[in-house]
Amino acid sequence: MNARELTEKYEQYVIDLRREFHMHPELSLKEDWTRGRIAKELEALGIPYEEVAGHNVVGVVDSGKPGKSVAIRADFDALPLVEEVDVPFKSQVNGCMHACGHDAHAACLLGIGRILNELKDTFNGKVYLCFQAAEEAGRCADEIVDYLKAKGGVDNAIGMHVAGALAPGYVELREGARLSGAEIFYIDIKGVGGHGSRPDLTVNPIQAAVEVYQRLLTIPATHHSMFDTCVVSPCCLKAGERFNIVPETAHIEGTVRYYKMGDGEVVLEKIRKAAESICASHGCTVEVTNAAGAKYPLINDAASIAMAREIATEIGLKLEDSLDPSAGSDNFAEFLAAFPGFYMNLGTHSSRPGTSGNHHNPTFDVDESTFKKDMELFVLYTQRFLA
Repeated sequence: MNARELTEKYEQYVIDLRREFHMHPELSLKEDWTRGRIAKELEALGIPYEEVAGHNVVGVVDSGKPGKSVAIRADFDALPLVEEVDVPFKSQVNGCMHACGHDAHAACLLGIGRILNELKDTFNGKVYLCFQAAEEAGRCADEIVDYLKAKGGVDNAIGMHVAGALAPGYVELREGARLSGAEIFYIDIKGVGGHGSRPDLTVNPIQAAVEVYQRLLTIPATHHSMFDTCVVSPCCLKAGERFNIVPETAHIEGTVRYYKMGDGEVVLEKIRKAAESICASHGCTVEVTNAAGAKYPLINDAASIAMAREIATEIGLKLEDSLDPSAGSDNFAEFLAAFPGFYMNLGTHSSRPGTSGNHHNPTFDVDESTFKKDMELFVLYTQRFLA
Protein backbone atom coordinates (compact mmCIF):
# COMPACT_ATOMS: atom_id res chain seq x y z
CA MET A 1 0.00 0.00 0.00
CA ASN A 2 1.14 3.57 -0.66
CA ALA A 3 1.00 6.66 1.54
CA ARG A 4 -2.49 7.73 0.49
CA GLU A 5 -3.97 4.27 0.94
CA LEU A 6 -2.43 3.96 4.39
CA THR A 7 -3.61 7.40 5.52
CA GLU A 8 -7.14 6.45 4.54
CA LYS A 9 -6.75 3.09 6.27
CA TYR A 10 -5.59 4.71 9.53
CA GLU A 11 -7.72 7.86 9.47
CA GLN A 12 -10.16 6.56 12.09
CA TYR A 13 -7.27 5.24 14.18
CA VAL A 14 -5.91 8.80 14.42
CA ILE A 15 -9.32 10.35 15.07
CA ASP A 16 -9.94 7.87 17.90
CA LEU A 17 -6.54 8.63 19.43
CA ARG A 18 -7.16 12.37 19.20
CA ARG A 19 -10.46 11.98 21.03
CA GLU A 20 -8.84 9.83 23.70
CA PHE A 21 -6.14 12.47 24.25
CA HIS A 22 -8.81 15.16 24.27
CA MET A 23 -10.69 13.45 27.10
CA HIS A 24 -7.54 13.21 29.23
CA PRO A 25 -5.80 16.61 28.99
CA GLU A 26 -2.84 17.44 31.20
CA LEU A 27 -1.04 20.70 31.91
CA SER A 28 2.58 21.40 31.03
CA LEU A 29 5.11 19.25 32.89
CA LYS A 30 2.27 17.17 34.35
CA GLU A 31 1.58 15.03 31.27
CA ASP A 32 2.17 11.68 32.94
CA TRP A 33 -0.87 9.86 31.53
CA THR A 34 -0.35 11.25 28.02
CA ARG A 35 3.34 10.39 27.98
CA GLY A 36 2.54 6.87 29.13
CA ARG A 37 -0.21 6.47 26.55
CA ILE A 38 2.11 7.56 23.73
CA ALA A 39 4.79 5.14 24.91
CA LYS A 40 2.24 2.31 25.12
CA GLU A 41 1.07 2.99 21.57
CA LEU A 42 4.62 3.08 20.17
CA GLU A 43 5.31 -0.23 21.90
CA ALA A 44 2.17 -1.74 20.39
CA LEU A 45 3.29 -0.54 16.95
CA GLY A 46 6.71 -2.12 17.39
CA ILE A 47 8.46 1.25 17.30
CA PRO A 48 11.34 1.53 19.78
CA TYR A 49 11.36 4.67 21.90
CA GLU A 50 13.13 6.47 24.71
CA GLU A 51 11.84 8.83 27.35
CA VAL A 52 13.90 11.99 27.14
CA ALA A 53 14.64 14.11 30.23
CA GLY A 54 11.65 12.62 32.03
CA HIS A 55 9.13 14.66 30.06
CA ASN A 56 9.29 13.68 26.38
CA VAL A 57 9.03 10.54 24.25
CA VAL A 58 11.10 9.98 21.10
CA GLY A 59 10.36 6.99 18.88
CA VAL A 60 12.65 5.85 16.06
CA VAL A 61 11.62 4.35 12.74
CA ASP A 62 14.85 2.88 11.39
CA SER A 63 14.95 1.71 7.78
CA GLY A 64 18.00 -0.42 8.58
CA LYS A 65 19.83 1.27 5.69
CA PRO A 66 22.40 4.06 5.93
CA GLY A 67 21.14 7.50 5.01
CA LYS A 68 19.95 10.83 6.28
CA SER A 69 17.58 11.45 9.18
CA VAL A 70 14.41 13.44 9.80
CA ALA A 71 12.85 14.58 13.08
CA ILE A 72 9.08 15.16 13.25
CA ARG A 73 7.78 17.07 16.28
CA ALA A 74 4.38 17.00 17.98
CA ASP A 75 3.58 18.66 21.32
CA PHE A 76 0.98 17.18 23.70
CA ASP A 77 0.25 19.50 26.65
CA ALA A 78 -3.12 21.16 27.35
CA LEU A 79 -4.39 24.41 28.90
CA PRO A 80 -6.10 25.48 32.18
CA LEU A 81 -9.56 26.07 30.70
CA VAL A 82 -13.03 24.64 31.33
CA GLU A 83 -14.38 23.17 28.10
CA GLU A 84 -17.74 24.68 27.11
CA VAL A 85 -18.58 22.44 24.15
CA ASP A 86 -20.66 19.33 24.79
CA VAL A 87 -18.94 16.94 22.38
CA PRO A 88 -18.99 13.18 23.06
CA PHE A 89 -15.27 13.26 23.83
CA LYS A 90 -15.38 16.29 26.12
CA SER A 91 -12.57 16.76 28.63
CA GLN A 92 -12.95 14.57 31.70
CA VAL A 93 -10.51 16.69 33.70
CA ASN A 94 -12.12 19.65 35.41
CA GLY A 95 -10.41 22.92 34.60
CA CYS A 96 -8.22 21.50 31.84
CA MET A 97 -8.78 21.06 28.11
CA HIS A 98 -6.98 20.71 24.80
CA ALA A 99 -7.79 24.19 23.56
CA CYS A 100 -4.92 24.52 21.10
CA GLY A 101 -4.95 21.24 19.18
CA HIS A 102 -1.99 19.48 20.73
CA ASP A 103 -4.17 16.39 21.07
CA ALA A 104 -4.44 16.37 17.27
CA HIS A 105 -0.70 16.90 16.87
CA ALA A 106 0.16 13.88 19.00
CA ALA A 107 -2.45 11.65 17.35
CA CYS A 108 -1.32 12.60 13.84
CA LEU A 109 2.31 11.89 14.65
CA LEU A 110 1.39 8.44 15.93
CA GLY A 111 -0.44 7.87 12.64
CA ILE A 112 2.56 9.13 10.66
CA GLY A 113 4.86 6.89 12.66
CA ARG A 114 2.64 3.87 12.07
CA ILE A 115 2.59 4.47 8.32
CA LEU A 116 6.33 5.14 8.03
CA ASN A 117 7.03 1.98 10.01
CA GLU A 118 5.06 0.01 7.43
CA LEU A 119 6.80 1.83 4.56
CA LYS A 120 10.37 1.78 5.88
CA ASP A 121 11.56 -0.31 2.96
CA THR A 122 10.77 2.72 0.73
CA PHE A 123 13.38 5.05 2.26
CA ASN A 124 16.85 5.11 3.80
CA GLY A 125 18.06 6.35 7.16
CA LYS A 126 15.99 7.12 10.26
CA VAL A 127 12.94 9.05 11.37
CA TYR A 128 12.73 10.41 14.91
CA LEU A 129 9.16 10.79 16.19
CA CYS A 130 9.51 13.59 18.75
CA PHE A 131 6.66 13.92 21.23
CA GLN A 132 7.36 17.10 23.19
CA ALA A 133 5.93 18.09 26.55
CA ALA A 134 5.27 21.60 27.90
CA GLU A 135 5.30 23.64 24.69
CA GLU A 136 2.71 25.98 26.19
CA ALA A 137 5.19 26.75 28.98
CA GLY A 138 8.04 27.30 26.50
CA ARG A 139 9.80 24.19 27.80
CA CYS A 140 11.28 20.88 26.67
CA ALA A 141 12.15 21.61 23.03
CA ASP A 142 15.77 22.09 24.06
CA GLU A 143 15.76 18.68 25.75
CA ILE A 144 14.83 16.93 22.51
CA VAL A 145 17.22 19.05 20.44
CA ASP A 146 20.06 18.09 22.80
CA TYR A 147 19.01 14.43 22.54
CA LEU A 148 19.07 14.60 18.74
CA LYS A 149 22.47 16.29 18.74
CA ALA A 150 23.79 13.53 21.00
CA LYS A 151 22.60 11.04 18.36
CA GLY A 152 24.62 12.89 15.71
CA GLY A 153 21.96 15.42 14.74
CA VAL A 154 19.33 15.23 12.03
CA ASP A 155 19.32 16.51 8.47
CA ASN A 156 15.81 17.94 8.62
CA ALA A 157 13.21 18.81 11.25
CA ILE A 158 9.53 19.25 10.46
CA GLY A 159 6.43 20.12 12.45
CA MET A 160 2.91 21.41 12.09
CA HIS A 161 0.24 23.24 14.03
CA VAL A 162 -3.49 23.08 13.48
CA ALA A 163 -4.83 26.50 12.46
CA GLY A 164 -8.35 27.09 13.69
CA ALA A 165 -8.82 30.25 11.65
CA LEU A 166 -7.80 28.59 8.38
CA ALA A 167 -10.33 26.63 6.34
CA PRO A 168 -9.91 22.87 5.87
CA GLY A 169 -8.10 22.06 2.66
CA TYR A 170 -5.62 24.94 3.07
CA VAL A 171 -2.08 24.94 4.41
CA GLU A 172 0.31 27.76 5.13
CA LEU A 173 3.84 26.88 4.01
CA ARG A 174 6.06 29.96 3.71
CA GLU A 175 9.80 30.38 3.88
CA GLY A 176 11.53 32.78 6.24
CA ALA A 177 10.42 34.07 9.64
CA ARG A 178 6.86 32.99 10.43
CA LEU A 179 6.64 33.20 14.25
CA SER A 180 8.34 35.65 16.57
CA GLY A 181 10.99 35.13 19.17
CA ALA A 182 9.94 36.43 22.58
CA GLU A 183 11.84 37.84 25.55
CA ILE A 184 10.21 38.74 28.87
CA PHE A 185 11.70 41.73 30.67
CA TYR A 186 11.41 42.80 34.31
CA ILE A 187 12.35 46.30 35.50
CA ASP A 188 12.64 46.91 39.25
CA ILE A 189 13.07 50.56 40.27
CA LYS A 190 14.03 51.64 43.78
CA GLY A 191 13.57 55.12 45.23
CA VAL A 192 13.02 56.53 48.71
CA GLY A 193 9.55 56.27 50.19
CA GLY A 194 7.83 58.66 52.49
CA HIS A 195 4.68 60.60 53.33
CA GLY A 196 2.59 61.87 50.45
CA SER A 197 2.42 65.33 52.04
CA ARG A 198 6.22 65.82 51.67
CA PRO A 199 7.25 64.56 48.22
CA ASP A 200 10.33 66.77 48.50
CA LEU A 201 11.69 64.37 51.11
CA THR A 202 11.23 61.33 48.87
CA VAL A 203 12.59 59.93 45.62
CA ASN A 204 9.40 58.81 43.91
CA PRO A 205 9.95 55.66 41.78
CA ILE A 206 6.54 56.17 40.13
CA GLN A 207 7.83 59.20 38.26
CA ALA A 208 10.78 57.23 36.93
CA ALA A 209 8.56 54.24 36.07
CA VAL A 210 6.15 56.38 34.06
CA GLU A 211 8.98 57.91 32.04
CA VAL A 212 10.59 54.51 31.46
CA TYR A 213 7.23 53.11 30.35
CA GLN A 214 6.79 55.90 27.81
CA ARG A 215 10.33 55.48 26.49
CA LEU A 216 9.89 51.73 25.96
CA LEU A 217 6.99 52.37 23.62
CA THR A 218 9.23 54.46 21.34
CA ILE A 219 11.96 51.83 20.87
CA PRO A 220 10.49 50.03 17.81
CA ALA A 221 9.75 53.27 15.96
CA THR A 222 12.72 55.50 16.78
CA HIS A 223 15.48 53.36 18.29
CA HIS A 224 15.45 50.22 16.12
CA SER A 225 15.87 49.55 12.40
CA MET A 226 12.66 49.95 10.43
CA PHE A 227 13.69 46.87 8.41
CA ASP A 228 13.80 44.62 11.49
CA THR A 229 10.28 44.48 12.90
CA CYS A 230 9.93 44.26 16.66
CA VAL A 231 7.29 45.00 19.29
CA VAL A 232 7.98 46.17 22.85
CA SER A 233 4.94 45.71 25.10
CA PRO A 234 5.22 46.82 28.74
CA CYS A 235 2.06 45.16 30.01
CA CYS A 236 2.42 45.43 33.78
CA LEU A 237 3.18 48.47 35.94
CA LYS A 238 2.96 48.18 39.72
CA ALA A 239 3.72 50.78 42.38
CA GLY A 240 2.26 51.85 45.70
CA GLU A 241 -0.30 50.44 48.12
CA ARG A 242 -1.93 53.50 49.72
CA PHE A 243 -3.09 57.00 48.80
CA ASN A 244 -0.71 58.88 51.12
CA ILE A 245 2.49 56.78 50.95
CA VAL A 246 5.16 57.42 48.36
CA PRO A 247 6.37 53.85 47.63
CA GLU A 248 9.93 52.61 47.82
CA THR A 249 9.70 50.61 44.59
CA ALA A 250 8.01 50.35 41.20
CA HIS A 251 7.93 47.40 38.83
CA ILE A 252 7.43 47.10 35.06
CA GLU A 253 7.29 43.91 33.04
CA GLY A 254 6.44 43.02 29.48
CA THR A 255 7.62 41.30 26.33
CA VAL A 256 9.74 41.90 23.27
CA ARG A 257 8.69 40.15 20.06
CA TYR A 258 11.06 39.98 17.10
CA TYR A 259 11.73 38.12 13.81
CA LYS A 260 15.48 38.50 13.27
CA MET A 261 17.97 36.23 15.01
CA GLY A 262 19.72 38.16 17.77
CA ASP A 263 17.26 41.05 17.93
CA GLY A 264 15.97 39.96 21.33
CA GLU A 265 19.34 40.71 22.93
CA VAL A 266 19.68 43.95 20.93
CA VAL A 267 16.33 45.32 22.09
CA LEU A 268 16.86 44.18 25.69
CA GLU A 269 20.10 46.16 25.80
CA LYS A 270 18.23 49.25 24.58
CA ILE A 271 15.63 48.72 27.32
CA ARG A 272 18.38 48.36 29.91
CA LYS A 273 20.21 51.53 28.86
CA ALA A 274 17.00 53.57 28.69
CA ALA A 275 15.90 52.42 32.15
CA GLU A 276 19.30 53.11 33.69
CA SER A 277 19.65 56.62 32.28
CA ILE A 278 16.09 57.66 33.14
CA CYS A 279 16.19 56.24 36.66
CA ALA A 280 19.55 57.86 37.33
CA SER A 281 18.11 61.22 36.31
CA HIS A 282 15.39 60.76 38.95
CA GLY A 283 17.80 59.63 41.64
CA CYS A 284 16.55 56.05 41.55
CA THR A 285 18.40 52.78 41.10
CA VAL A 286 17.17 50.10 38.70
CA GLU A 287 17.70 46.44 37.88
CA VAL A 288 16.63 45.02 34.50
CA THR A 289 16.38 41.23 34.16
CA ASN A 290 14.91 38.99 31.50
CA ALA A 291 13.77 35.46 30.68
CA ALA A 292 13.28 33.76 27.34
CA GLY A 293 9.65 33.37 26.32
CA ALA A 294 10.72 31.81 23.02
CA LYS A 295 14.47 31.61 22.49
CA TYR A 296 14.33 32.18 18.73
CA PRO A 297 12.04 33.36 15.97
CA LEU A 298 10.74 30.46 13.89
CA ILE A 299 12.45 30.58 10.49
CA ASN A 300 11.51 28.12 7.74
CA ASP A 301 14.23 26.81 5.44
CA ALA A 302 13.62 27.75 1.78
CA ALA A 303 14.56 24.38 0.27
CA SER A 304 12.43 22.43 2.76
CA ILE A 305 9.46 24.71 2.15
CA ALA A 306 9.81 24.37 -1.62
CA MET A 307 9.56 20.57 -1.45
CA ALA A 308 6.70 20.67 1.06
CA ARG A 309 4.73 23.13 -1.11
CA GLU A 310 5.22 20.90 -4.15
CA ILE A 311 3.88 17.87 -2.29
CA ALA A 312 0.97 19.82 -0.79
CA THR A 313 -0.15 20.88 -4.27
CA GLU A 314 0.24 17.33 -5.61
CA ILE A 315 -2.09 15.88 -2.96
CA GLY A 316 -4.79 18.51 -3.46
CA LEU A 317 -4.11 20.99 -0.67
CA LYS A 318 -4.44 24.71 -1.37
CA LEU A 319 -1.59 27.04 -0.43
CA GLU A 320 -2.48 30.03 1.75
CA ASP A 321 0.08 32.71 0.93
CA SER A 322 -1.70 35.89 2.03
CA LEU A 323 -1.09 35.75 5.79
CA ASP A 324 1.47 37.91 7.58
CA PRO A 325 3.88 36.25 9.99
CA SER A 326 2.34 35.68 13.41
CA ALA A 327 3.45 37.53 16.54
CA GLY A 328 2.81 34.32 18.46
CA SER A 329 5.61 31.91 19.31
CA ASP A 330 6.29 28.16 19.28
CA ASN A 331 9.50 26.71 20.61
CA PHE A 332 9.71 24.37 17.64
CA ALA A 333 11.85 27.35 16.62
CA GLU A 334 14.58 25.70 18.70
CA PHE A 335 14.52 22.70 16.34
CA LEU A 336 14.77 24.99 13.31
CA ALA A 337 17.61 26.99 14.88
CA ALA A 338 19.54 23.72 15.14
CA PHE A 339 18.46 21.93 11.96
CA PRO A 340 16.97 23.04 8.61
CA GLY A 341 13.30 22.26 8.11
CA PHE A 342 9.80 23.68 8.13
CA TYR A 343 6.74 24.39 10.26
CA MET A 344 3.32 24.17 8.62
CA ASN A 345 -0.06 25.59 9.61
CA LEU A 346 -2.85 23.14 8.71
CA GLY A 347 -6.33 24.55 8.09
CA THR A 348 -8.67 22.88 10.60
CA HIS A 349 -11.49 25.40 11.19
CA SER A 350 -14.34 23.58 12.92
CA SER A 351 -17.91 23.75 11.68
CA ARG A 352 -19.19 21.50 14.49
CA PRO A 353 -22.18 23.31 16.15
CA GLY A 354 -21.17 25.30 19.20
CA THR A 355 -17.45 25.09 18.50
CA SER A 356 -14.96 27.61 17.18
CA GLY A 357 -11.49 27.74 15.74
CA ASN A 358 -10.38 30.22 18.41
CA HIS A 359 -7.21 28.91 19.99
CA HIS A 360 -6.94 29.06 23.81
CA ASN A 361 -10.73 29.39 23.97
CA PRO A 362 -13.21 27.10 25.81
CA THR A 363 -15.08 26.45 22.52
CA PHE A 364 -12.02 25.40 20.50
CA ASP A 365 -12.29 22.37 18.24
CA VAL A 366 -10.79 21.10 14.98
CA ASP A 367 -12.12 19.51 11.80
CA GLU A 368 -10.89 15.93 12.08
CA SER A 369 -11.30 15.28 8.35
CA THR A 370 -8.08 17.25 7.81
CA PHE A 371 -5.84 14.73 9.57
CA LYS A 372 -5.36 12.35 6.65
CA LYS A 373 -3.94 15.06 4.38
CA ASP A 374 -1.54 16.14 7.10
CA MET A 375 -0.32 12.57 7.45
CA GLU A 376 -0.04 12.06 3.70
CA LEU A 377 2.03 15.24 3.27
CA PHE A 378 4.43 14.37 6.09
CA VAL A 379 4.83 10.75 4.97
CA LEU A 380 5.52 11.73 1.34
CA TYR A 381 7.92 14.48 2.40
CA THR A 382 9.85 12.07 4.61
CA GLN A 383 9.99 9.42 1.90
CA ARG A 384 11.36 11.90 -0.65
CA PHE A 385 13.83 13.49 1.70
CA LEU A 386 15.20 10.09 2.70
CA ALA A 387 15.02 8.56 -0.78
